[in-house]
Amino acid sequence: MRSSTTIHSRRDLLRYGVGAAAAGLFAPSLGRSLWADEAPTTATSVPGFGRARQVVFLYMIGGPSHFETFDPKPGTSQGGPTRTRATALTGLHIADSLPGLAQRMDRIALVRSMTSKEGNHDRARYLVHTGYAPQPTVVHPSLGAILSHEKGKAEAELPEFVSIGGPGVGPGYLGVHHAPFVVLDARQPIANLDAPTGVDDARRDERLKMLEKLNARFARTRGGALPEAQDAMFDKARRLMDSSKSAAFAIAKEPAASARPYGTTKFGQACLQARRLIDAGVTCVEVMMNGWDTHDDGFARCKALNGELDQGASALLDDLKSSGKLAETLVVWVGDFGRTPQITTSQGRGHHPQVWSAWFAGAGIQGGRVIGASDGGGERVKERPVTIPDLFASLLHATGLTNKQFSSNGRPIMLHDKEGKVVPELFA
Repeated sequence: MRSSTTIHSRRDLLRYGVGAAAAGLFAPSLGRSLWADEAPTTATSVPGFGRARQVVFLYMIGGPSHFETFDPKPGTSQGGPTRTRATALTGLHIADSLPGLAQRMDRIALVRSMTSKEGNHDRARYLVHTGYAPQPTVVHPSLGAILSHEKGKAEAELPEFVSIGGPGVGPGYLGVHHAPFVVLDARQPIANLDAPTGVDDARRDERLKMLEKLNARFARTRGGALPEAQDAMFDKARRLMDSSKSAAFAIAKEPAASARPYGTTKFGQACLQARRLIDAGVTCVEVMMNGWDTHDDGFARCKALNGELDQGASALLDDLKSSGKLAETLVVWVGDFGRTPQITTSQGRGHHPQVWSAWFAGAGIQGGRVIGASDGGGERVKERPVTIPDLFASLLHATGLTNKQFSSNGRPIMLHDKEGKVVPELFA
């Protein structure tokens, strides 16, 4: 039975038609970009170049404490009550509440000497996602948007960049085509993936044709940027709605035996969805985990967060390894920054970008090693500092991308900061 809704205008079409199916899926960006001459700066002679065909970016919102995760300082005044445990690497200890990852450290390259200058959450998050500090004249693309642009397929049935658990950072000057498809909670079905009752595919396509006409008229009088962005959004939404591959989002369809290791937490289920999306061919999946801004009751909160992290990330690494996907999928664990050596009166820690930890696995990464070190109090880098531009250069190296120059708003800009250097210890 057909709907009795009458469409009189472009606004009505967006309200009652496929706008409902696409709303919120692709955040629009109206920036333009133009490729300029390629200017390679990445050392492709370093092993591991281009080994990563896909990326899973595990992002910890709020800044996880290195003391309570991967760089504990037991027996010191700064270390607090966190207990440690031995790992698969002789002599390496991490937080006791990470037993699964402790057993898998032979697959992981742990960097204990990350360092940056951004202690504000928003600025730090932008920096880690784009490789640049925020600037007033340009909006940079996130790693996922870059991978979508460089490695994604224009007619892919699934989005090439999916962000689970939060909106992440957008496409910047690369434009709306490379914005993330946002899944706020993997445990919930994708909203509006099916057309409204009474609207079959033929009727939906009729509405899309009407939208094209209305957009064309709008563009003639008010400019084409907004209609172009909307056209891109609707086109992606339509392909997703039509594709059988959209079942990759439906974690309820995962067999119980293979779903069980991930647990039932929001993060664990997001890791399960990420694995399904990687299996389905998505280029970059970001999994965001909130709660790491532990100013108060930090020790108890980190222990609980570690439990979720440990189960989800361990299951993800195991599944990728057993399927053979880990050899071509780069897994990255990182957050805003670290936490202060000083413990607050409310048993938490403040923001501390001077030194913190991150880890990497898969796709050419040499597991079973520790790169760099913090000093005895966890306050400063003791050896081998790794900056965010270095991190970004290394991620692009792993995915086979050399640095390139863009033109954004008439300004030349490199894909990543020229100061960034590949960290060869990750790969050899």
